Amino acid sequence: MSRLSRLSLVVLGLLLAGPALALRCQSKLVSEGDPQAKVLRFCGEPTSVQQRVIYRSGIARSSGRGDWLRHGNAEIGVYRDELLVHQRSVVEVLVDEWIYNFGPRKLMRRIRFENGLVTAVEPLGYGYLED
Repeated sequence: MSRLSRLSLVVLGLLLAGPALALRCQSKLVSEGDPQAKVLRFCGEPTSVQQRVIYRSGIARSSGRGDWLRHGNAEIGVYRDELLVHQRSVVEVLVDEWIYNFGPRKLMRRIRFENGLVTAVEPLGYGYLED
């Protein structure tokens, strides 16, 4: 295989490969980390919306290096004036799931948001005609 052929295949692969978690709405691309407002602006109103709160244990956010202290049964991390409780802390996460129906010839998509940011884009079955 010639060098030009290999280079052409690599370029073609890069052009066809988009972000793993992405949705194209008309000519705009929505991907992981985008805020809800951007998705709403690019894709319009979703067909359905579900909202719930989940709870996760552990550290909410690590912001650099710091020291660990023990206080009773809990380990406490001190990071740049930020106090995080480890192992016994619970973080509340707001989860929204929006479903977009693009019609019977295209796949529907489920977009999952956690605290207002896209965390997943999943293809569903083919869409349907809305009345």
